[in-house]
Amino acid sequence: MNGFFGYIQKKWGKEGLEQCKRDIKLEIDIKDGGYYPDEILVQILKWIGREKGMDYVREGGKYTVFNLGMISWLMRFADVKTVAKRFPKNYDELYKFGRVEVDTDKPGVIYLRLYDVITYEEAYHSWLGVCEGVLQACKSKGHVSISKRGDGNPYVELQIEYVG
Repeated sequence: MNGFFGYIQKKWGKEGLEQCKRDIKLEIDIKDGGYYPDEILVQILKWIGREKGMDYVREGGKYTVFNLGMISWLMRFADVKTVAKRFPKNYDELYKFGRVEVDTDKPGVIYLRLYDVITYEEAYHSWLGVCEGVLQACKSKGHVSISKRGDGNPYVELQIEYVG
């Protein structure tokens, strides 16, 4: 959550951040390392999408990857496949809903399957940005797309095509 708050403040200043908090009726301080209701993140993403547009939700997801302190610095020395294999464990440490599976069997392609994770439009854009940020942080060229939407599927699948 603080990653998205940092993004909002960088893009639209302290006034933008305060406006977001007022609009979503946030009455508590969010501190790093704390666990908060997932609905707060939903409201933050929806606020960005509603007020600024979906491109900014995607950019916010990417921003969060680069503002993880030491972790984002260390990612420069890892390859995309190694980082992707850690997605399920990292996701489980952060969220109490849904689950993530990763398929790295096909060379140059990673499939990220999100079960009960992407339930609203802003989440699609946020995850696309996160995956783009991982590519960039790992110094890999590539493209991220949605290969399967939740329509009738038990999951949403993101396809990460990469070189290097």
